[in-house]
Amino acid sequence: MNIAALAKLAGRNATRKPLRTALTAGMVVVGTGLLVVSLSWLNGIFGGMIDQAIGASGHVRIVKQEFLDREKLMPLYENIPEVQPILDAVTAHPDIVAAYPRIMGGATVTVGEEIGEVFGLVQGAPAEYFTKWVQLDAALTEGRFFEAGTEEVVLGHEVAKRAGAKLGDEVVLLGMTQDGSISPIKGELVGIVRQGNGLVDRGIFVPFARMQWMTDIPDGAIEVVAYGREKGGAIPLAAALRDLPEVSGLSVQAWSESEMWANMLKMVDAIRGMLVFVLVFLAALGVWNTMMMSVLERTDEIGVMRAMGMGRLGAVLLFVGEASAIAILGGVVGVGLGAIPAWYLTKNGIEIGEQVTQNIEIPFSTTMYAELSPDVMVQAFAMGLVMAVIGSALPALRAALIQPVVAMRNGR
Repeated sequence: MNIAALAKLAGRNATRKPLRTALTAGMVVVGTGLLVVSLSWLNGIFGGMIDQAIGASGHVRIVKQEFLDREKLMPLYENIPEVQPILDAVTAHPDIVAAYPRIMGGATVTVGEEIGEVFGLVQGAPAEYFTKWVQLDAALTEGRFFEAGTEEVVLGHEVAKRAGAKLGDEVVLLGMTQDGSISPIKGELVGIVRQGNGLVDRGIFVPFARMQWMTDIPDGAIEVVAYGREKGGAIPLAAALRDLPEVSGLSVQAWSESEMWANMLKMVDAIRGMLVFVLVFLAALGVWNTMMMSVLERTDEIGVMRAMGMGRLGAVLLFVGEASAIAILGGVVGVGLGAIPAWYLTKNGIEIGEQVTQNIEIPFSTTMYAELSPDVMVQAFAMGLVMAVIGSALPALRAALIQPVVAMRNGR
């Protein structure tokens, strides 16, 4: 029996028992629909987290290895003493969109002359870095962002609240130089930002030159963060930048090569794989149940077809084809139904509240969005076909092993 005849017979068999066909298709609909929603949700949560973190840390990071080894201690003395030659060389690369120097360190915050008890992480960098890439201008709740060459300060919401600071106040930051000496700077509070996470809401943001003065790193920086054309090209971009003589002896690291994000990506892949496995398995179990019932009911019919010349491969293809035909219909419906809530979550998201994100030390939004994409819908549809093939495999093999004489005798 040729493929065309088998396909025609499989299609006809799929319509013979409407209730069973609907049950089989329903399992595929549920499975593919849940896959569309779940994969969109997973991609949106972790994709948004990664995008916001990359905005802060860059596609490629250039820093001393000695600083990386003790980064939690913020060893300011492990700095890049001459940063401008590195910036010039990096920005001259054709695949680099932008690069910025950055210095970070702890400081206490107070309004007036007294030493305060409010502690925050001070970040010094060009204003464009904060507004264009970290997107803190969108997080402004009051005032504006600082301007280059000024003695202006922007505070996170929590820091400003605890220090009792308001716009126009003179804010005193008491930090440290790279050799551990106490170093104060003053500035006018011109803006307050609120993003719902600890890194921003408990942060302090100052012009780069002011941070250089406070830490006594007059010509240097702790690191250079560089941005390419897309985050997916960070690894080859980092490899290209390592060849620059100006960065010799420094660590040049793509965002995905850092230990934290490498582990995060592995975790996301593991969650995605487990999710797909569970949903495919459950749906395939439902398909197996209905297809096995179909094989048992049509034992005598299969025996007749086998006696008329249908081989074992033909019997397998007949039932797999029948299940696949049902799965195609169920997959289309499931993808369409799943796309509705996934699209809603992509547009509106779900507010999770600052009490959840406040202790997260990366720029993480309090609203979690899904990310519905054509790739997700294609993956879900493909998994619908996999559900059908897996679920129909054992019943099809059982049908192939039926002996014509035994089957026709049982049908009497």
